[in-house]
This record gives sequence, C-alpha cells and structure tokens, in this order.
Amino acid sequence: MSETAAPALDLLEFRKVGKSFSSGRARTQALGSISFGVKPGEFVSVVGPSGCGKSTLLNLAAGLMRPSAGEVHYGGEAIKDINQRVGYITQRDNLLPWANVYDNIALGLKIRKMPQPAQRQLVEEFIDMVGLRHFERHYPSELSGGMRKRVALARTLIYSPEMVLMDEPFSALDAHVKLVMQSELLRIWEAHRKTILFITHDLTEAIMLSDRVIILSARPAQIKLIVEIDLPRPRDAFALQTNPDFIGLFSTLWNTLKSDLQLDVMGTR
Repeated sequence: MSETAAPALDLLEFRKVGKSFSSGRARTQALGSISFGVKPGEFVSVVGPSGCGKSTLLNLAAGLMRPSAGEVHYGGEAIKDINQRVGYITQRDNLLPWANVYDNIALGLKIRKMPQPAQRQLVEEFIDMVGLRHFERHYPSELSGGMRKRVALARTLIYSPEMVLMDEPFSALDAHVKLVMQSELLRIWEAHRKTILFITHDLTEAIMLSDRVIILSARPAQIKLIVEIDLPRPRDAFALQTNPDFIGLFSTLWNTLKSDLQLDVMGTR
C-alpha cells in the first residue's frame, strides 16, 4: 500500500488580514478580511479594481507594513519585521541610473559581499538568461522599457530569494513588448520555479502566467473567487489566447470582476 504525500505547507499565508489607513480624521479600509496561502513553487496572481489593496498585500508580505487585523505568516512564522527572504519587483524598475547593466544586476551580490569570482560568474549567467548579452556596459537611459524590466528581473532573481513579489511589473510596456516579457517570465519561471505572488489588472496576463488567480472585490477588499488555472505547462504566451479553455477561464474571471470594475469606472463607490 503506497503512502500519499502530505500536501505542501503554505510558504506565505494571509490569515483574516485587514488593513486600514488613516489621514487626519479620514479612515480608509483597504482590506476587509483576506485569507489565502501560496505554496512553494506556486505562481499566484491577484486581480481586482483600482484601490482595493492589491499592492498592500505585497507590502504586508514584504514586512513593509503591519496588518490592522489578522496575521501574515511566512515560513510558518508571523512576519514582524522586514521579510528578507523575499524579492520585490515594483511597477517602477528602480534601476540605479549611474550604474550600468552589469552593476545593477550585481547590486544584491555586492551588498551581500559575495566573493568577486563567484559574483562575476553569476552575473554573466543572468545576463545571458535575460537576453542582455552585449548590453552589459549600457546605462538604464540607453535601454528600452522591456530591457530595463529584464535588468530588474535579473537583479531580483540573482540573489535567489525564496519568493518573488511582483507589482504590475509590465503595466507600463507597449502591448507587444508586454507579451514578450510575459513569455520571458514564463521561460524563467519554468527553469527556476520560484514562488511568485503577482499583482495585475490584466486578466489575460493572470491566466497566462498563473497556477491560481485570486479575484478581489472593491474595497474593503474581500476574496470573490479563486480559480485554478489548469492549462498545461510549459505555456506559449503567443498561442495560448486561442485555446478554448483559456477563453472559458477569461469569461469566468471577467464575469466575477466586471461589476466592481464598472462601479470603479463610473465612480459610484
């Protein structure tokens, strides 16, 4: 009689998490009561209307702020300080303008005082991985938006965080560049299987990349729906959108989300 493997424990877990913000006498409840987990190696996307607290979830996971209610756990322990076991990629690439591609990618290794020979070998590997060979000595001002995102991705992945938090990293890119970057992220994720919590407004992007998609309501945010994305991997970002299963998933997510988006656009909340 074979033994059944125990299910993997969540690496990151939100336990009835609420978050409010105060400004003078005004108080805004961003998160209602949010509970979900992210397992090791899983790619989870969070989608919701503007201002519902999606980025707040990442800040809580990174230990940059504390919940007003509930707890956020990482590796089985409540987060009480800056979470140094995660990497964080924001909407802005935050590259150092005075540093070239090589030095921007090497930044985390230098901070950790990795020996130069090992540092050089690793940076060279990541330059190849994100397709920036021959651009090592270029500065951020000399790069396209997509290339800057590649640098930011390599700079975060190179020091091997257990988990990567990504806050709409491709939102500012043109549609065709965005599709290329989504394909690159899929390729890199398949190779390294990092745990990723990904924030996006784009349902197509969420389905294309994720193992699960979490739909949040308008604030104070509650979870409206969690959908398993059972499309086979590896995925082709260019071909996936014509897959009937993809179309069905998009319809399910859109029908859940659209009422809150309509309220958001009309300003009736």
